[in-house]
Amino acid sequence: MKKRIGAKQWSLLLAIVLALVGIGYRYYWKSEPQEAANAIPKQSVIVVERGNLSKYVSSTGVITANRDLELAFDVAGRVKQVHVEATQTVEQGTILAELDSTRQELAYLSAKRELDLAKFEAAPSVLKEKELAFQVAKADLEATSLVAPFPGLVAGVGVQKDEWVNSGAAIMRILDTSRLFLEVGVDEIDIRHVHIGQDALVSIDAYPELQLPGTVVEVGIVPDTQGQIVVFPVRIEVTKPDHRVRVGMTAEAEIVVQKAENVIVIPLEAVMQGRGRSSVAVVKGDGLQTVPVVTGLSDGFSIEIVEGLEEGDEILISNPGLYRSLQGNGGPQRGGQTPFGPGFVGGVRR
Repeated sequence: MKKRIGAKQWSLLLAIVLALVGIGYRYYWKSEPQEAANAIPKQSVIVVERGNLSKYVSSTGVITANRDLELAFDVAGRVKQVHVEATQTVEQGTILAELDSTRQELAYLSAKRELDLAKFEAAPSVLKEKELAFQVAKADLEATSLVAPFPGLVAGVGVQKDEWVNSGAAIMRILDTSRLFLEVGVDEIDIRHVHIGQDALVSIDAYPELQLPGTVVEVGIVPDTQGQIVVFPVRIEVTKPDHRVRVGMTAEAEIVVQKAENVIVIPLEAVMQGRGRSSVAVVKGDGLQTVPVVTGLSDGFSIEIVEGLEEGDEILISNPGLYRSLQGNGGPQRGGQTPFGPGFVGGVRR
């Protein structure tokens, strides 16, 4: 004969089952964060820090001098003497070369004599004519000497003694290197971001390790057309020149068009997009929490976080090795020294 289970026994059995389920439920939710934490690769977690961020427009061009002038005699003649050589430094007013001035001296003396005579007996119109003739003869005599118009460096000499030269034919080049500039062309799409006074970083092709600070001093309003591309001329002064830099060298300018200093900066890859908002995976205790953020300036590699994160927070990224290696080469958090200060990085290349 089977023994039937009473109501009290059923109640006791049900209570035991519910207790076991509750214990299992609490164990599950207690252990899940620990399992999630154990699943987070420690090397994929970075600490949020502050840094400097910049965005730039990039273009290449050629180094130019403050003044670059080709010199020529205003009269034709035979070269009597060349007084300078290439690479020689000269002062303003230095006589660089001279022509045989015999004919000009004769014309000058003749014009002077006729002017002196006209002062006593000629009509006013004749006197005026003699004065003009004398001025022309004097100018021609003075033009037989080629004079440095400003202090500078003789870049080239294209004439020698006893050589015949024509009037207006360039025979010498002089440079004023007291200031150096980089002339670049900026694409019409980017020119709206470029303004006088902006900082720039000038990289010299011949010296890859050399980076010099610069400032935008001119922004052209008339474009140059290069095939299908429209570019505007921009002039950048190299504010701290280096003795190795020469006129005519090719260089690249990175014009800083936007910058943010001492802001929260994280890798762009750490920001997730969904449902029209941005968020970041933040390590909270033993697990992860998706935190909405408001973003700011980005250079295509790093991004500014305006709201949502604090300095010292830990976040998850997918490629920490690349990020840390770029940080070591001058990234936003632990960046190296640049002419603008530590940690500036850049953005838009054209």
